[in-house]
Amino acid sequence: MIETVKKERKLLKQLMRESDKYDHGFIPIDNKHVNMQNYYFRELCQKGFIKTAEVKYETDAWVDPKPKSIQLTNLGKHYFEHRHEGLKDQLFKSVYLPIAVSFITTCITLALNHWLPKLLGWK
Repeated sequence: MIETVKKERKLLKQLMRESDKYDHGFIPIDNKHVNMQNYYFRELCQKGFIKTAEVKYETDAWVDPKPKSIQLTNLGKHYFEHRHEGLKDQLFKSVYLPIAVSFITTCITLALNHWLPKLLGWK
């Protein structure tokens, strides 16, 4: 799972809400939540949560790619679902499973402590 910081997650949630408002999830560059100079926005792009759609302007032999809009990738759209599943899995492995193993081990130890002397004929 790709690690993110709180501000990246907050921006990603805002972009998810904005993408629902537009056709095919393309958010225009002039949207208030889209700031190409924002550090967290650039981090989301670098991590693969957002991709830009470019329009190429050709003047003479020079091509100038200008971003026209952005779109959330599948990773960006489903990040919070994957994060939730990962947290559940971590909680199971680090909390519930050790508690269950401890409980079972304690029960076996107490049972052996109680029944073993009787089985071996000790008083």
